[in-house]
Amino acid sequence: MQLVVDKIAKAFGIHEIFKNVSFMIEQGEHVGLVGVNGSGKTTLLRCLLNPDWIDEGAIKFEPGISVGYVQQGFTEIHGTIWEFMSEACPEITELRKKLAELEQRANGLSGEALDECLDEYARVTKRYEFLDGYNFENRIKRVLIGLGYTEEWWSHEANNLSGGQKTRLMLAAALVRNPDFMILDEPTNHLDIVMTQWLEKYLQEFKGGLLVVSHDRAFLDNVAVRILEMEGGKLQSFKGNYSRYLEQKAIQTATLEAAYNAQQDYIARTEAYIRRFKAGIKSKMARGRQSQLDRMERMDAPVHNEEFQLRLPPAAECADRVLIMEDLTIGYGDKVLAKGINLTLRRGEKAALLGANGTGKTTLLRTILGEIQPLKGRAKIGNRVQIGYFSQSYERLDPKQTLLENFVIEYGFTEEHTRSMLGGMLFHGDDVFKKIGELSGGQKARLVLLKLVLDGANCLVLDEPTNHLDIMARETVEAALEAFDGTVLVVSHDRYFVNEVADRIWEIEDCQVKDYKGNYDFYLEEKEKLAQAAAAAAAEAEKQKAFAEAKAKQQAAAQSAAAPVAKKAEKNDKNKRYSPEEAAKLLPKVELHIREQEAMMGLLEKRMADPANHADPANSAAMAAEHDEYEAKIAELMEKWEILMEALEE
Repeated sequence: MQLVVDKIAKAFGIHEIFKNVSFMIEQGEHVGLVGVNGSGKTTLLRCLLNPDWIDEGAIKFEPGISVGYVQQGFTEIHGTIWEFMSEACPEITELRKKLAELEQRANGLSGEALDECLDEYARVTKRYEFLDGYNFENRIKRVLIGLGYTEEWWSHEANNLSGGQKTRLMLAAALVRNPDFMILDEPTNHLDIVMTQWLEKYLQEFKGGLLVVSHDRAFLDNVAVRILEMEGGKLQSFKGNYSRYLEQKAIQTATLEAAYNAQQDYIARTEAYIRRFKAGIKSKMARGRQSQLDRMERMDAPVHNEEFQLRLPPAAECADRVLIMEDLTIGYGDKVLAKGINLTLRRGEKAALLGANGTGKTTLLRTILGEIQPLKGRAKIGNRVQIGYFSQSYERLDPKQTLLENFVIEYGFTEEHTRSMLGGMLFHGDDVFKKIGELSGGQKARLVLLKLVLDGANCLVLDEPTNHLDIMARETVEAALEAFDGTVLVVSHDRYFVNEVADRIWEIEDCQVKDYKGNYDFYLEEKEKLAQAAAAAAAEAEKQKAFAEAKAKQQAAAQSAAAPVAKKAEKNDKNKRYSPEEAAKLLPKVELHIREQEAMMGLLEKRMADPANHADPANSAAMAAEHDEYEAKIAELMEKWEILMEALEE
């Protein structure tokens, strides 16, 4: 076991976060940790990294293993991106210095001192090779490129990166260290779909143990082989990926609900019996039943996590064409992000806008909304269309205001009505007096979603609406958008969310916006078909190229072979080279050679008739070239045969 957690507990004052938590993770096992926001997932990770922090119990890592963690809440990163990554594994740097030092020292030693120095050099080299130090720079390049930092980024100052870019860089550093055990807290938060898929593949190949907290359901499906669920201060383990966990959880919940209800019903009936007969003739039986109740192990009530309420009002009538883009080019100054966009989003459609980070998704949304002028063409909003915009930066929330002030000022509601609405979004009691700037990302997202409900928009433009929401909250948003009868345009890297909500996919790729009329699964199928078609076209082009090259070589060879024959034939026309006696002697040999060449060509033609021999374009071209060579040789022999026959007739 790489990690053993035995009956640990953690509380802050009188608030108990979790208690009696136990689990184990084996070598190479990849485990997902799920639970609603605030259930204690990040607290558990911090306990693992600092076992002295726990209140009781024990945490034991396998002796000598290295543990990697994607640091959260860092302040500064010094140096360029490449310099920072080069220092990601300090042990490799120290080992390199040690090897250089030992090499220099060995130059001035001899005898026993030299032997000791060489022995130490061998030990250091063994450790260096174990850490794959010789391949360290290649590993850095692979990880940086996979997470979107191409070579032109490597000289950038790391401290000038945005918060999301720094988080990605910290993830890159954790992967490059290649630890024995890795702990990741929301690693996909600032990754686009392509980067997330790259990370999935990287982690699938990772041989060490892994514990990952994530709200990305598709990511957990592709990475985890076991799910730990933190709920109500307790931890449960479920075998399989996230989808398998959901199946098991549904069965467990139904079973526990039935068992708990049955026990509560039995307790109620028994207590009623005791009250009825405790003083009568059956008092002895009543006391017996009371004794049974006292000994009974009471089941805990099933945990029901509080969900926020999100019900979008019916969409008001509007024009059929809601968002119209005509020959649209978007970008900034001389930088074109996408061009030639001709798309129309109609009433009731729900489209998802996909693309790698930096391709222009948010720019396109802001151009449609009129916040940015197009470089060319135009973007229009249809008649009677009212837009509700969810921005990643939450511009509609004043960080200096309290929740109550923000909603009372913007909507003019009474304090009582505002408290009621905020309560539906899980803000209770004194929560309404918190400054908005002090709220978490998930809490701010819930406030903006509430404003979309209050605005009554018939077209929602959503930029990463689920980024800071837990899985239960994402499911609530999914259900609300699916039930919404208006129009939706959403940017999201959550593949599961996109598949549930969108019936149309727009993808920005190579400065073009490609339109796929279906959900995310349909989009993947179409992408696969296009990839297969492109691969087939490339293979056919390679085949044609190989065939053309082989044909050119055949023609050159045939011309080269035909030139001497033509010269000989011309010479024989002028001077009879063969006497009748010589012709009679040579003719049988020439006829034998002709039959041999024809037989060999026949065998080749049988091979050429087998489709299996044409799977490789190069092999197919080679057979064609060989066939042409036989034809040229036979033609040459037939010409010689004719000359000999003419000599016999003289």
